[in-house]
Amino acid sequence: MPELFDAMRPLPATAARYREREWWRDRTFLDDLRDAAEQVPDRPALINWRTAEGRAVTLTFAELADRVERYAAGLDGLGVRPGEVVAFQLPDWWEAAALTLACWRVGAVTMPLSLRFGRREVGRMLAATGAVLLVTTDRHPGPEHIEALARLADDLPALRHRAVIGDASAAGALDFGSCLDTASRTAPRGTGLTPDEAATVLFTSGTSGSATAVVHSLNTLYAGVRRPLPIPPLLPGQPFPLLTPLSHGAGLRNGLLRPLVHRTTALYSDEWDAGRWLDLLGSYRAGALIAPPAMLESLATEQARRPRDLPAWEAVAAMAASPSRELVDLLRRTLSDRVVNALGSTESGGILSTALTDPPERAARSVGRPMPGIELRMAPATGADHASPVDLRGPSTCLGTFDRDTGRLLWRAADHDGWFPTGDLMRPDGEGGLRYAGRASDRISGTTQLMIPVVDVETELREHPAIDDVVLVGYPTEHGDLPCAVVVPAAGCSPGLAELRTWLAGRGMTDWYWPTRVETVPRFPRNELGKVRKNVLRAWLSGAGPLSADDDDPTTAAAPAAPAVPTTSTARAGSTTPTASAPSAASARPPEDA
Repeated sequence: MPELFDAMRPLPATAARYREREWWRDRTFLDDLRDAAEQVPDRPALINWRTAEGRAVTLTFAELADRVERYAAGLDGLGVRPGEVVAFQLPDWWEAAALTLACWRVGAVTMPLSLRFGRREVGRMLAATGAVLLVTTDRHPGPEHIEALARLADDLPALRHRAVIGDASAAGALDFGSCLDTASRTAPRGTGLTPDEAATVLFTSGTSGSATAVVHSLNTLYAGVRRPLPIPPLLPGQPFPLLTPLSHGAGLRNGLLRPLVHRTTALYSDEWDAGRWLDLLGSYRAGALIAPPAMLESLATEQARRPRDLPAWEAVAAMAASPSRELVDLLRRTLSDRVVNALGSTESGGILSTALTDPPERAARSVGRPMPGIELRMAPATGADHASPVDLRGPSTCLGTFDRDTGRLLWRAADHDGWFPTGDLMRPDGEGGLRYAGRASDRISGTTQLMIPVVDVETELREHPAIDDVVLVGYPTEHGDLPCAVVVPAAGCSPGLAELRTWLAGRGMTDWYWPTRVETVPRFPRNELGKVRKNVLRAWLSGAGPLSADDDDPTTAAAPAAPAVPTTSTARAGSTTPTASAPSAASARPPEDA
């Protein structure tokens, strides 16, 4: 894996161009930490709510710097060397933040793993990267998971050590405190990573397919941190609330690196609970929120149920391709009168956003304009949605990507002059910005072989009073992929195919956009950011997989009652009224814990 990382180094001309524009630099985040520890040693860097302890732990910049040096000495003592990969699967604890910086201090590459990854995926990631150390905890996801990972160790020859925060005895692992958290060791050798080397491996959300590994340098991360967030700046003493996990790119940038660069404070909680988060936001008078729609909706719903005394935020931001009008209205009633929308990616951080000066309702119809430093290029529009595939380039774009399971190089910035194919489809919003039209992988051709505008259909169906939420997913038939509406129904409702097609007809929507099949589920399989995993739904609809949010989840749902090549209903080009060649398939409901 060090050879692959070396192959991803930026071209000298690219590095010079971004340095000239001050997007890249010769300093590192370790330099930022040392300066902060000297100049504002007593200022809080991290405030970490620990659910099991029922309290918050605060680390000042001086205390964080001390922990980083101690952890780095421990890593050096375990024989971790420059270019080697250190993996950790931890909650949002300050230990994860300090360990990240300690790895960079000794020149190691970090690989933070979501708590949602099961043993199968973790094993593949460790094998593909040749990780030499895995750090976990006995609390999350639990002892059984730790023991399962222990059974994988024999098949991972590169994995020299496993360390556990908590009880390590059951897993036959090292105790984290005794091997890493000690002040008795000498300082590690060397000065750590240089700004243009591979620094971290992050994983895409995997909502359209398998997760891809994304490699960033300290400088590509810095460019994302240097770029301002599309929310009002923090007031003096206001902590920034980190709602996205530290294992995610946005969490890493905003929850650890931004405080180092801007000398601000991050506020963490190690478990997601909307009520507790609202209490924390009120108690600490935290800054404005930027979070995925599912998290914002949960917070807004809880605030409507039991209002808290929250700061008067000028705006909140949805990290979304297209938040619904209903969500924007809910946020405006409960959290802030102004809502902005921001679109980003693991590969490049923030990409587009609406502005604080835009009308609040624009967030529901636009992803805005490119953020500073981002270049976009769009191919000619194709399909009925008139949408264009989008490539991007910028100083925050990753060094490269590789296959999660094999370690095979997929894309390298140096080979493409920095242009990355996002897989997103967009079209002009009529207001000088762009509107999100979906993922290229989510496109559905229908019987006409012209692409169905998935996002538009979903938007119209969400207006139906019997629907709480809906996604449109293609399923295979002898005529090609056809659209299935997978519906989370409103309480006491069971919308059928004819009803939904009549609804779309009444809204004036082109007939061959209409779904030809309906399935209902109590909830969608989602990743840790609340994004719907359409790849799971596609496999479920075709009978190729269970309806589960986690590939390792032992709970599996029954396959939908429709056959693998359903003929529930077929739209004929040119028809103006709903037609059904067969009754709607019975909608099998998966178990509640799927």
